[in-house]
Amino acid sequence: MTMKIRCVICATILSLAGCGQVQDNVPEPTEAQQQVAFSAYTDLQKGQYEQFLSHLEPELQQYFQENQRVMKKFTSAIPKDTEGSRTLMIKKIEQQANHSQQYKVSYEIAYPKNLVQYDVSFDEGINALTAKNQPKIRNLNIQVFGE
Repeated sequence: MTMKIRCVICATILSLAGCGQVQDNVPEPTEAQQQVAFSAYTDLQKGQYEQFLSHLEPELQQYFQENQRVMKKFTSAIPKDTEGSRTLMIKKIEQQANHSQQYKVSYEIAYPKNLVQYDVSFDEGINALTAKNQPKIRNLNIQVFGE
């Protein structure tokens, strides 16, 4: 094996080994963030759109008000069965183009016949690391897998 290939392999292994450590340095979501995230999810699941919108930052509220079909699509996609479990899968802080940071959290929600990936983001600077303000959701996405 050439020295160049050995260097590439070592660099790859070191970068992959550091991935877990990066996530370990990111704090857990606050109780307030978790409450807001799952209140919004439940409101969306039940089709309670006014309550759902109250959990969002103004820009995201406006997006969903102008694109109500997206809300309805999420509502119809979320299983109505009883949840089996909720698992925090990923937590990270991402730099945005406008130099702000988002605290992103991904949950896996298990149902008898489906698995839901629920991604939710908060403004890192204001909401993510303190419980002083009631957090508002900056962005979210829901993907349903299974039947």
